[in-house]
Amino acid sequence: MGQADKLAEDPFAVNTHKTRFSEVKPWEGKTPEELRAWAKKNLHHKLTAKRVIIDEEHPEWAWFRKSGLGIFLHWGLPSANPDTGDAWAIQWSETKEKAGRYMEPATKMFAIADMWNPEKFNPNKWMKAASKAGFGYAVLTTRHHDGYALWPSKYGDWDTGDKMNGRDLVKDYVEACRANNIKVGFYYSGPNWHYAYENKEFEHPKSEKYTINYKHEKVDNIPKLTQEMIKNEREESINQVKELMSNYGPIDVMWWDGSVAVEGSELKKMQPNILVARGNIATPEGLGHGTSESLKVVNEANWWWELCVKSENTFTPNWHYGIECETNHWDTNKFLTELVRCRALGGNLLVNVPPKGNGEMMDWFYEVCAEMETWMQHSREAIYDVQLTAPLPTLDKTNNFTTVKGNNYYVMPDAQNRIEIHNVEQPKSVVLLRTKQKIDFGYDKKSKTITVVVPVEITTSLPDMVKFTF
Repeated sequence: MGQADKLAEDPFAVNTHKTRFSEVKPWEGKTPEELRAWAKKNLHHKLTAKRVIIDEEHPEWAWFRKSGLGIFLHWGLPSANPDTGDAWAIQWSETKEKAGRYMEPATKMFAIADMWNPEKFNPNKWMKAASKAGFGYAVLTTRHHDGYALWPSKYGDWDTGDKMNGRDLVKDYVEACRANNIKVGFYYSGPNWHYAYENKEFEHPKSEKYTINYKHEKVDNIPKLTQEMIKNEREESINQVKELMSNYGPIDVMWWDGSVAVEGSELKKMQPNILVARGNIATPEGLGHGTSESLKVVNEANWWWELCVKSENTFTPNWHYGIECETNHWDTNKFLTELVRCRALGGNLLVNVPPKGNGEMMDWFYEVCAEMETWMQHSREAIYDVQLTAPLPTLDKTNNFTTVKGNNYYVMPDAQNRIEIHNVEQPKSVVLLRTKQKIDFGYDKKSKTITVVVPVEITTSLPDMVKFTF
């Protein structure tokens, strides 16, 4: 684990993270520069970005800001593990042991590579449904922390070239994305737990009491990695990334995890238009990082951001497929509500939907996509190509999730079907976006406050966006 930097975190640890604000609305009264300094002291590091990106300077990335919705595809050896979809199960920790979390020796996960050959892999079916549902880009785990590459790499001996007779799963994914107008994203893990695993500790975080080997045995010491091993592992990762950047045509997104294998300047030489997400923009992980107040700070600091989150209702450590994913998942309302929330706070939503080990997508995914497709037909304008530059009205002028486009506000009513917006002019019209039906509203000229109660008889189980034109 010595090579893994702070980008890699056990989902069990991420789930316990809670942002605690020392002040109410910390973005008020601060310049963007002051807020960035404040955020670096007070927020989780994944809620900060390396730099401020000026939209006008990067027209090649405009699609990312317009789209707003990506699908994260954690897929690999853990997906085919009969006991768990938790890739981090092979990393032992005293905290997880006390909590009764499942853990297993690395050799058990590694052995899956000898039998895994997904016979029902059909990414075109995934991408066709996702495109209709409004997803604009996808990110596939081309290599996760277990180190297994989903393409026949010329470098190393832990890939589909060695285990699947040369089958190229990445190629099939890329072709499916392009056939369905989905931008292509690659996830790549810098850490490789398989490389020289007999010389690595399998504990995270590191314990002062024990040293844990790949068999999950408590031992006095483990043979140290030699400098040659470290060098060779690093070179293997660099060369694999070069393959990904050279063998599949234009790649739109690079999403690092664990550590950055190739710096952005080198990537740009191979892929001039690639957007480096993780490691460049803010990428809060999960709803613990992604509270509305935290995201508001990030937006007001003028950072681009993307919330990456699992599509589950109650916590599991599974980013890959596990049997719990079949029942413990977001419904369509949750997908759309989170999308509207992220757009109202100036960012993107990258939501993880893990395919099964055999290559099939779960049935509920297609059901959700079909409902999202219908919603997008009447309400897509509320989330696509909206204003993302601060200031935005959500949490300042209203507690309703509100997106902005030109002279229009698109507002999601609260659980009581109410909308309240302060410090705005009287609107010229108020309509239900789904039906274009006019809705009555109240306006207090003194406080410049709009109030609306959407009649229950015209509501649905999905976000009923109300369009205000000023």
